[in-house]
Amino acid sequence: MRRDPVPAYYRIYQTLRERIDAGVYPVGTKLPTDHEIMAEFSVSRHTARSAVEELVSRHLVSRFPGRGTFIQESDPANPDWSARALEDLQIVDPEARFVLHGIDYLDPAAARHAAIMLRLPPGERVLRIDWSRVRPSGPIAYCAAHLPGALAAHLPPDLGVRLETSRTIPIIEKYCGVQAFRVRQVSSAVAADPAMAGRLGVEPGFPLLLLQRIYFDVDGQPIYYSDLYVRSDRFQPRIELFRFRQQVELSRTAPAE
Repeated sequence: MRRDPVPAYYRIYQTLRERIDAGVYPVGTKLPTDHEIMAEFSVSRHTARSAVEELVSRHLVSRFPGRGTFIQESDPANPDWSARALEDLQIVDPEARFVLHGIDYLDPAAARHAAIMLRLPPGERVLRIDWSRVRPSGPIAYCAAHLPGALAAHLPPDLGVRLETSRTIPIIEKYCGVQAFRVRQVSSAVAADPAMAGRLGVEPGFPLLLLQRIYFDVDGQPIYYSDLYVRSDRFQPRIELFRFRQQVELSRTAPAE
């Protein structure tokens, strides 16, 4: 049997975070204690505490000695908001609404680059989802997302309706039997061609930020590829990186030279 490469504490963290996002643990309420987490997930105290510390490090909960750990409010509108984890790689803008342009199956020849990025076998179709984020003042981003046809076959028929209230990756994980484990992002500056200029309300040649992302499952297989074009004059994506906890602990115990 293949060993799960995702550490136990991180799987518990993901479950707890999903419950926070879904409102199972509302803002201001108390998180289950370490003992309750140990009992539910059948893990050691160290593993349970590590999962909670992961929530603390991502500013999702706050510990109060003698009182417990409480869900704290996150504010995506705060200018200091930044992406700290795979789940955060999304456009968080309370003023921007989601606009779906289309969901279509494409032959490999019509989506050659996406087929290569997804490592698709010859002949497999690609599902493309086109959408924008639009503020009252105008569009801020356009995205062309791509999924392997074999994976997309498991998606619900009302996908377009579900995308109005949910992100693509959680839907894929729920219906396709896969889990996004890591993401690779390449950022570049591009000039808007006439078609993209029309979508984003700019003049041809206007500088845009292109974020190309590939999501991989735990086996390293690509499950999602997207080209996200952003008007950087209206939205600036931020990413904040942390050391792995193991590296931090090693740095604390290393002797001074």
